Amino acid sequence: MFGMADAHHFRKMVAGFCMMFAPLFALVGFIVHPAAHTNESAQVTTVAGHMDAWYLSHLLLFISVVLAVPAALGLMHMLREREVAYGHIGGGFALFGLMTIAALIGMDMVTWQMGAGAHGEMASLLHRVNHTTGTMAFFYGSLLFGLGYVALGIGLYSARAAASWSAVCLIVGGIVLDVSFIATSLPMAIVAAAIILVGQGAVGRMVWRESDDEWERTPEYAGFRALPGLR
Repeated sequence: MFGMADAHHFRKMVAGFCMMFAPLFALVGFIVHPAAHTNESAQVTTVAGHMDAWYLSHLLLFISVVLAVPAALGLMHMLREREVAYGHIGGGFALFGLMTIAALIGMDMVTWQMGAGAHGEMASLLHRVNHTTGTMAFFYGSLLFGLGYVALGIGLYSARAAASWSAVCLIVGGIVLDVSFIATSLPMAIVAAAIILVGQGAVGRMVWRESDDEWERTPEYAGFRALPGLR
């Protein structure tokens, strides 16, 4: 499967697969996610009334994070010869952000069980968790994922390593995702995941279909068209 005996081919196929499916799992995870609230009492009430949906959503989001790691590494690989700095900065930010997002998902799995506890005590506990400096560090760290995708998108665009519109989708998707985290907005998160799915999915499909030689030495995308201000 995937040509596992051939290391170069296997890495290419895994990278392409993860580029296509990581944002898909994220999109479905955000769609089934129950309402998100900044008020802890309202959040515990929502979790208590939708415990299965809360669990499923975060399971899908966790799978997305797992798949996003090789996807980000694949995007870095595409920038190893041209616009290397964007690849290193963007990939580093994205990977760090993914690790903190995984930690936040773990906390949300604890919140899942809070829904089965005494409402007042659980709401108080959730408030302390959400407003502790140590916990807030994970939230701010998660924003690096969006910033990383902005840098990776700019790198892909400048290096002409992918279609210009797909690179722009990564840039826009990364920005919208970070704004959705800050605003605690599920609709914006859904939009962000959809935009990244369109852009990164196209890149993944290109990687999946290209030859092993093209994967090892990323060619200049033939359909590139320059856009003002992103040279």
